[in-house]
Amino acid sequence: MSKKDDIKISAEKINKLIGYNFKNASLLNESFTHKSISENNYERLEFLGDAVLQLIITKNLYNKYPGIDEGALSREKQAIVSKKIISKISLELGLTDFLISKNLDLNSSSALKHTIASNMIESLIGALFLDSNYSICEKIVSEIFSKHLIVKKNIGMKDSKTLLQEHMQSLNESLPVYKTIHMEGPPHQPGFKITCKISIYKEIFESKSVTVREGQQTVSKMILDKINNEKKI
Repeated sequence: MSKKDDIKISAEKINKLIGYNFKNASLLNESFTHKSISENNYERLEFLGDAVLQLIITKNLYNKYPGIDEGALSREKQAIVSKKIISKISLELGLTDFLISKNLDLNSSSALKHTIASNMIESLIGALFLDSNYSICEKIVSEIFSKHLIVKKNIGMKDSKTLLQEHMQSLNESLPVYKTIHMEGPPHQPGFKITCKISIYKEIFESKSVTVREGQQTVSKMILDKINNEKKI
């Protein structure tokens, strides 16, 4: 089977998957091409798709929650477009099955697989935007993210790091101090140990994760759980 045939088959599957027929097959092909195989890869489309996705989700939230302030809307948007959510959606769609790459084993690392998955859905959105228009792109993306756009009673809940910071401020204490230690491991699967020290406890709390942000959130929740449990005593 030729590369041209592969592109055609992939295009047909993607068209069926998202309910849109790409006019420019080469644009679609570029959206699934990793930098390991070509300089003409998905990174520029990913950059564009990220911005388009942000706008579409922002507009959805703005229309769905007319009485909610911008702080809560912003936190809800960040939660929906987080790498955790968009990589999960991408993997559910099976986008990584269409990745065009060289010497890249996604099964060798969960972190790598999720990173590539999130990149691919953003690059696909970028390609979709260029191949159609904003209106069509908005309709398709809104459908793909529909279960995360269902109107809820409470949105924009503050994350653990923010809650811990606000708690310390309410006590007129210094803010939490986080430190990051890069753990040894393969380049494609980085690991971090995150420590956190707050003035009301002598102990230093720590957690391990594949990303700094995730580690900070985890260790902040550990401290908040300790504080809340002590309040119950």
